[in-house]
Amino acid sequence: MTLVLMTYKSLSAQVFNDDCSKAIRLPSTEKYCSEEAAFTNVGAQPDQAFPNTCVNLLWENGVWFSFTPRKPGVLISVLGQTIKDPKIVVFDVCGQYLQCSPGKNSKEDELLLANLTPGHTYFMMIESSRGGEGTFKICLDEFVPVPSAESDCRSAVVLCDKSSFKVESLIDAGEVTNEISKNDCIQEEFQSAWYKWTCDKSGTLTFTLTPNDYINRNTISDDLDFAVYELPGGLDDCGNKVLLRCMASGANGTNGVTNPLSTWIDCNGPTGLRQGDPDMVEFAGCQSGDNNFLKELDMISGKSYVLIVNNFSRKGRGFSIDFGGTGTFLGPVPDFEINANKAFECDKSVVITNNSMSPTDNIVSYNWNFGERAVPASGTGLGPFDVSYESFGDKFATLTVKSSRGCTVTKIVDFYVEPCCKDTSTLALDALVTDLKCYNIPDGSIIGQGISGAPGYMYSLNGGPFQPNPGFGNLTPGKYTLSVQDIKGCEVDLEVTVDQPEQILVTTGPDVEIELGGDTIIYFSYTPVKPGDQVIWSPPAEQIGPNTYKVSPGVTTTYTVTVVDSSGCTNSAEVQVRVIRNINVWAPNIFSPVNRDGNNDFFNVWTSRGAEQVELLEVYDRWGNLVYRGVDGVDFNRNDPGTGWDGRFKYGSNEAGSGRPVVSGVYTWRAQVRWKDKSVTQHAGDITVLAPANR
Repeated sequence: MTLVLMTYKSLSAQVFNDDCSKAIRLPSTEKYCSEEAAFTNVGAQPDQAFPNTCVNLLWENGVWFSFTPRKPGVLISVLGQTIKDPKIVVFDVCGQYLQCSPGKNSKEDELLLANLTPGHTYFMMIESSRGGEGTFKICLDEFVPVPSAESDCRSAVVLCDKSSFKVESLIDAGEVTNEISKNDCIQEEFQSAWYKWTCDKSGTLTFTLTPNDYINRNTISDDLDFAVYELPGGLDDCGNKVLLRCMASGANGTNGVTNPLSTWIDCNGPTGLRQGDPDMVEFAGCQSGDNNFLKELDMISGKSYVLIVNNFSRKGRGFSIDFGGTGTFLGPVPDFEINANKAFECDKSVVITNNSMSPTDNIVSYNWNFGERAVPASGTGLGPFDVSYESFGDKFATLTVKSSRGCTVTKIVDFYVEPCCKDTSTLALDALVTDLKCYNIPDGSIIGQGISGAPGYMYSLNGGPFQPNPGFGNLTPGKYTLSVQDIKGCEVDLEVTVDQPEQILVTTGPDVEIELGGDTIIYFSYTPVKPGDQVIWSPPAEQIGPNTYKVSPGVTTTYTVTVVDSSGCTNSAEVQVRVIRNINVWAPNIFSPVNRDGNNDFFNVWTSRGAEQVELLEVYDRWGNLVYRGVDGVDFNRNDPGTGWDGRFKYGSNEAGSGRPVVSGVYTWRAQVRWKDKSVTQHAGDITVLAPANR
């Protein structure tokens, strides 16, 4: 007897993060990627619909996540394994729609968010097409936004420092479609973005352009081409630009058919300028020695340059860019300091003082974001500003300056505001506890509910990190300490218990042995017995009484009995019936037919009980002539002395002499037997016929 551990199975099991209040907190927004297939929306239930600007949202199978950015921009990517047509919907708080992705009708989607408040927690719903539920991976990467990409050199975005940034999409080639010479390696614009800058400190420039759909070098991604030009007359001298670097390498192909990736893998994925690379240009295709990177650029102070990024794949997707090298870009330098009037504590003010400077052109605008729960939340102008914070915790103050040349540069300062909880706090805590549905299956949950105090609650379980999501799922049975924290830093604890139902225990009788062809009784018992329980035997068994069953297997068989209660909880036990394979065949060696004296009148074969049929019984004379052929159940019955061969020629109704007694002598018999375990055996022997009747 074997006891099998209890399991719970449900084809429609609901995922825990099926609601905004149970959102899974993503740990970081800086180059974060979950494991492959880490999340699923299989089993998700319909959501409440909110007013939005999205297209074709279903609100039927969304799952929820939260994230807290440290920079104003975040690129969200959903990479599906089995999910179909994912869409991303972001909320400022639960129930307050912010932005959504258009959806790509594929297994992936992305959404670029700008103008976020660093330190604020945002919520995100991922849904799929109806019937397209499945698993997926989430990636987040934060950045400082730059102005939207422009597709013409004359209106190119002016860069003033080497901060990394991301571009969600590339749309077209702009209004000026002949900006690239036919002699350049790119030859033609399709979907482009232009960026220009002036060198401040002479030195090298490197950068890496990464397609937004890039996964790894073994997966084909968008083909990004680029070129770098010098602008001899300054930032506006697009008409006299001089080509310095040109990259167009990519896939090889013939007659419009792309060759296997393995033949051009070195030209797939990220591209850019790399320190020490020897090439100044790589032409279309992937030639020997191409690697998708070119030699670094030596910038000279005071000279201006322009970069075009062109999506040759023409799929509309964007890219990220990371700069390196020793040279710098000319631009304003935003700077500020934060000083406390009394203490860095919530409900007390701090003074934010502007220290920005611009060595070349004037700063024409200052835009401030003072962070989460700041009063005021934002500002413009030189300052200084008196700012207080309604909540404690990590804060991020952001200053974006713009110069007369169109440069925008951002600086972010992070600092900590201490709690300001008062002894008179009215904060309290309640909880909704859901016990385990089945024994030892960790699907218990606790949902906290902060009461009074200063709302904007954070929750923690057993001393873990505080999170804005009040729900904790996939819990095992036991005692838990739930904590709530309000925005002033006040904390309250609550002891709660997650229980589980009684374990279903199933036992069977001892293993048994039977001879092939035999049967036996097997039985079981279980506790607790409840209304609505189901009992399932595999393979099936014939019930002959309460918890008692008869079986007759042809081979050694393990029978599994499973009890399923009304909640879908199960437990199983096993019993083995071992079959002893006795496959014996006996036959007499002498008989006296025809005289009909009631003794030895027929020749037959006897088998052990495991036989299913004697498929063939034949008798031959000494010369090999067939004198009898019969089939069990048709011409005779095995193990029956009253049936069988009667000593007469019986083979074929048209055979000469059919029905005539054979002469005395020794004959040879052969039998083919099929057994209940589906095996077939051959048997043979001699039979002596004595004193036949008068012929």
